Amino acid sequence: MLSRVLSILLLVGLPLSLVAQPFAPILVADRTFKMDGDHVFNYAFAKDDEVSLRIEVLVGRQVRQVEFAQLKGPILFSTYALDTALVHRLRIPQTGIYQLLVRERGLGKKVCRIVLHRTPASPLTEHFDTRITWDVSKEPNFREQKRSISVGKRTEIVSLGGQVNVSANKMWTKKPMGLYQFTLPPNTVRWAFRITVGQATAEARRKDAEALKGLLQSGAVKMLAVAPETALAAFALGAAVDLGVPKVSEVVDYALLSRENADKFFKGEKYQAFIFQENISADVQRRSSPLTGTWYFAFRNDNWLNDIAVQIDIEAVVETPIYAEEIYLAPIR
Repeated sequence: MLSRVLSILLLVGLPLSLVAQPFAPILVADRTFKMDGDHVFNYAFAKDDEVSLRIEVLVGRQVRQVEFAQLKGPILFSTYALDTALVHRLRIPQTGIYQLLVRERGLGKKVCRIVLHRTPASPLTEHFDTRITWDVSKEPNFREQKRSISVGKRTEIVSLGGQVNVSANKMWTKKPMGLYQFTLPPNTVRWAFRITVGQATAEARRKDAEALKGLLQSGAVKMLAVAPETALAAFALGAAVDLGVPKVSEVVDYALLSRENADKFFKGEKYQAFIFQENISADVQRRSSPLTGTWYFAFRNDNWLNDIAVQIDIEAVVETPIYAEEIYLAPIR
């Protein structure tokens, strides 16, 4: 529907500047240079692109000639004796290589600035590489090609969590240990976790709700990549959030381990840990490593009689790349 409206407006002769555009202008070039002879700049443009050309004389009085033409094709714009500044818009007739020529034969120091923007006419040409990286005087023929490019990322929070019961020693009849396994999702860029023991879990839940409410009221969440559902998620995204809770009587030792080291932990052998903490009832951390794979929180209970319930909350920040198809020109060799 929009393309039909654009066509009607163009047919009745309205200026391009008055025709609504579906895309924002994309910067192609912004160059400042001394004028001492001919300067030729080559760019690729797609059919029906609207090109905005701005030329400024920064130092000196006048530029002899400015010309915008299709390679081996017609001249689309030309002006002589350019003074101070000029803005000109034009429509690209067909996909190809276009040359911007700035010519100066006068005496005296002169400096010029050119700024080029393109506004695509269609989603099909929104992603179009305007760069020409070869010598067109030797290889003027080209072909259109396509490739996949990254155009952004989608940020989301993936919640991982659960509870594990850590047995008491029971007078040496049981191993006072527990294990919680989790797998970080693909494209994790950082994550935060909170471990709480027994009564500290309820206090942590209350503190999280209060902290999230404060973030929402302050408007701080607007600065985050995605709206968090918990204060721990906001913490994982990078927000400054106080999630500390008072220490309670029940405590646990814990370690963050690989599968191999988790086995060693349970066997009572020497192991290596990413993290090791002793005598905690609540702990909150933000991590930038590890970011892939399956990991284990291993717990040790120093209570002889009572089992303890350990709550593990994990919020992983996942940034999934978004890809699009880009058109570009390549020389025919």
